[in-house]
Amino acid sequence: MSKKEDSVLETARKLEAEQQRIREEQEALAREKEAEERRAYEEQLRKERLELIRLKQGVIEESETIHEEHEEEKHYTLGQKIGNFFYHNKWWMGIAGFMAAVTGFLVWQAVTTVHPDMIVLLLVHDDLLNYTCNEQISEVFEQYIEDENGDGKVVVDVYYIPASAETAEQSGYTGDQTKLFAEFQISEACIVISDEGADTYIVPDHTLYNLEDDFGQYEETEAMRFYLSDTDFAKDIGWDEAPLDKDIYIGIRSVRKTMDSIEKMQKTFDISYPALGKFIEQYGHIEEATENAPAE
Repeated sequence: MSKKEDSVLETARKLEAEQQRIREEQEALAREKEAEERRAYEEQLRKERLELIRLKQGVIEESETIHEEHEEEKHYTLGQKIGNFFYHNKWWMGIAGFMAAVTGFLVWQAVTTVHPDMIVLLLVHDDLLNYTCNEQISEVFEQYIEDENGDGKVVVDVYYIPASAETAEQSGYTGDQTKLFAEFQISEACIVISDEGADTYIVPDHTLYNLEDDFGQYEETEAMRFYLSDTDFAKDIGWDEAPLDKDIYIGIRSVRKTMDSIEKMQKTFDISYPALGKFIEQYGHIEEATENAPAE
């Protein structure tokens, strides 16, 4: 996998490895420094004992070793101590801060979120598309599912988490990066609407399910992606600003072990995959060769 294609999960693993390496280097330096200080202290004691013996024996009348003046110990204020600590530990504290932010987001989401029947992740970096069509995208998918949580209504939420090189360069992207990483660590959402820009972060070859076996007969299907630009999807969600970009597609996450149990991930997949199938059947075009193939 190239650096450009490192997924969020791979990046997190690299950060953890870097944190571990820094800790080990710091521990090794601390042990080395402690050993040097111990050797110096033992040598000093040896010299002082030797001088003391020579004094008692009358060999010498005065010892420069025993009475030498030691460098005055430096005393730091509380503020200086805190500043020094942060300076020497800024790398691993930054990594720990990122992981704490992810954990905090997951806890906050679990406590405050009213769980819908299904969640769709909109990763395409297009604020206007999200602002004008978020509700309409929800309504499209609400046709395909039932009341899964038993609250008497069908609700599909669309989470907008823009991911692209442009958003990565923005100073505020850290929050969205945390959200994206968090969503791929839990099993609340399986269906994604993505594009090439977001693929750099989610790496479809490793995270998305291959649609070819079940939906390979549709012209828009290509491996893990069902492309949307040549379908009526844009019209149905009220998007008339311009045609959808050619690289925008819909896909679904593979069932993998996350921070949730694999059983929970499977349950979410089992709700989302039939909905995706109905979506593809509604918007897809069967290839002519397949459509006109003679019956066996």
